[in-house]
Amino acid sequence: MLPIGAFSQLTGLSAKTLRHYHAHGVLVPARVDGDTGFRWYTVDQVGRAERIAALRRTGLGLDDVRRVVDDPGLAPEVLHRHTRDLERRRREEDRALAAAPAVLAWEPRVRVRPREACTALTAVAGEYGEEYDTARVTADAAALADALTGLAEEHGWGVRGRWWRALEPVAGSGGSRAAVRVCLPVAAAGAPEPPPGVEVAEYGEGRESYLALPGPETLGGYALALSHLFRHEVDGVFPDIGLLRHTDVDGGVEFAMGLRPLE
Repeated sequence: MLPIGAFSQLTGLSAKTLRHYHAHGVLVPARVDGDTGFRWYTVDQVGRAERIAALRRTGLGLDDVRRVVDDPGLAPEVLHRHTRDLERRRREEDRALAAAPAVLAWEPRVRVRPREACTALTAVAGEYGEEYDTARVTADAAALADALTGLAEEHGWGVRGRWWRALEPVAGSGGSRAAVRVCLPVAAAGAPEPPPGVEVAEYGEGRESYLALPGPETLGGYALALSHLFRHEVDGVFPDIGLLRHTDVDGGVEFAMGLRPLE
């Protein structure tokens, strides 16, 4: 029998780590002295310790490590899933690294431009309440935008610019729920009626203030953009939150708010 210190030297696992593994049932000592609490291991447990260490070096969580060392037949499935998770996290980290310099250097610059009239295919991506999650909402809106683009191509309606999304209150919800409307500018004059759930809407010309934020959309970024757009004063007009829209742009999100004449 090997005391914990000797077993630690053989396996390269610290005594603290061995106690942690014991607590989680990953590597249970062969014997624990009931009076002193000293842990004792066998030489045969060195192989299990090495398998555990190899799996932990991959970043695999303790629960999955225990499952694999207890049932090696699960290894292909668990490691394949873990590989996909790692690849996804690496992509997210790569995007974050690429965006970090722009986020650190960002300064609020609100500008004003003409807002051109357009015809758009429009539909609601979904309704959200307290469960509002920007990543989910963005994904739902992007999926709907792809569907609207496919519909436009199918009917020969030329796409005339970037799609955008806007929040609108859900009637009867008391302001507790909001719908996300997706709009795709098209040349749809004289086109046949769209399918149920999709409308052809006309948006008039005007002026709008706009601001781009680097990185993915977040609720904090949404609030920050609103704050700057509302505080930016333009003579003779006022910002109308009912005309707020946001569009994915390279490396970030652009928020634009329509301006209405004071009179």
